Amino acid sequence: MKTVIKDLKIGVLMGGVSAEREISLKTGNAVANSLVSMGYNVKKFDLDKNFFEDAKNIDICFNALHGTLGEDGKIQGVLELLNIPYTGSGVEASAIAMDKIKSKIIFKYYGLAVPDFFSVKKGEKAELLNKKINNLRLPYFIKPNAQGSSVGASIAYSKSELYLALEDAFKYDDEVIAEEYIVGREIQFAVFSGKPLGCVEIKPNDSFYSYSAKYTKGKTEYILNPDLTEEEYKACENASVLAHTSLDCKGITRTDIILSDSGKAYVLEINTLPGLTEFSLVPMIAQKKGIDFNSLIENIIEDAISCE
Repeated sequence: MKTVIKDLKIGVLMGGVSAEREISLKTGNAVANSLVSMGYNVKKFDLDKNFFEDAKNIDICFNALHGTLGEDGKIQGVLELLNIPYTGSGVEASAIAMDKIKSKIIFKYYGLAVPDFFSVKKGEKAELLNKKINNLRLPYFIKPNAQGSSVGASIAYSKSELYLALEDAFKYDDEVIAEEYIVGREIQFAVFSGKPLGCVEIKPNDSFYSYSAKYTKGKTEYILNPDLTEEEYKACENASVLAHTSLDCKGITRTDIILSDSGKAYVLEINTLPGLTEFSLVPMIAQKKGIDFNSLIENIIEDAISCE
């Protein structure tokens, strides 16, 4: 398989127009540098006006985009129209996973535990919003419905804080999700091609795993061998695999889980294009399994080709 890949022109798509552009550039450059170091034929390109021209000259696309257009099924649809194989999940899985509300509904259908939640649309009438608020216990975790990297996310401990949090989240999306804040341990579990890869426990210095905590060195403690009982580990593993398969995801996903004090694994969301930077969790988890960064990147490309 590696001999076949060596003959391919690999396009690493990065950047884009979302609020996660800078993180995407870091992921894309890390991937491209890895491939070049192994002797692959690589072209880096951005999601700009030259995209269609650039795409004509590649055999496979390594999708390193994050957020809007890159992670929500849109670029996946374009690549399929162009008949270009790509890494990551397909159109439908990407679109649903990016939509936190729709994905939670599907997770619940498959029996996964998710926090109680409600959605709020920009301009929604105050009386309707107040009715929703009264049906959910404080504190709330507020986030845009279709953003990643905790962009626009915050915790609201009171109704007054909730209104401020909604105002901030609406800067990034016209629909916002408010979910019950579950107290517990934050576990990030990676799944590759439907099989569990492993997990890491995160302990941010901030009140939650914020954008700053994710991408600022020293602001989060990463525990690669978390102190979990066999039952707790299996609960997280089973939830992550089911989250992956219930949406028919491909390639690598990373599921955000809160493990409650009672040992219940609550699925918060699934990331279909997890970051691949020096601070990213999937490379840490893979390294723990004996898979170095170069091998991880090769495996992702091989998986994309085998799914064609």
